[in-house]
Amino acid sequence: MTTPTTTTNNGSSSSSSSTTSLEQAFDHIETIDIGGHPTDIVYHRFANKLFLIITQHQKMANVYTVRSHSHADPDVALGTGGSPPPPGANSRIYTIKHTFGASSDEAEAAIRYLMNFIDQRDEIVLTLALKQIDKATLDQIGGQLRKMIN
Repeated sequence: MTTPTTTTNNGSSSSSSSTTSLEQAFDHIETIDIGGHPTDIVYHRFANKLFLIITQHQKMANVYTVRSHSHADPDVALGTGGSPPPPGANSRIYTIKHTFGASSDEAEAAIRYLMNFIDQRDEIVLTLALKQIDKATLDQIGGQLRKMIN
């Protein structure tokens, strides 16, 4: 069951917790329960980047930089007879660069999966520290990211 506690940078809160200076330092801080593990999601938008912390360990474990690139398949992007391109003709390609902490293929795959929930062209600096990486966990996190960021 997901029970988010949300605080935005304007000081409003959907829970009974008081606003602290840490909460005002970020655009959005939320804690959701996933499988009995409190999962903190912290989001902040800078001029040309997004900063995102997703952790079940109450600390940062690694840092990745994610760049989104548009890709149009030239064979289908124009459509036929002047019609608009079919769904899926344009897709996003993500370049993920590990910059700090432990790196794993599993974490990179999870980040790639989570990017499907975020419609952003800005570079994303992201830290991911989960106790267990599985589809159900990533779907819950992705749903919250979609609400927070898009």
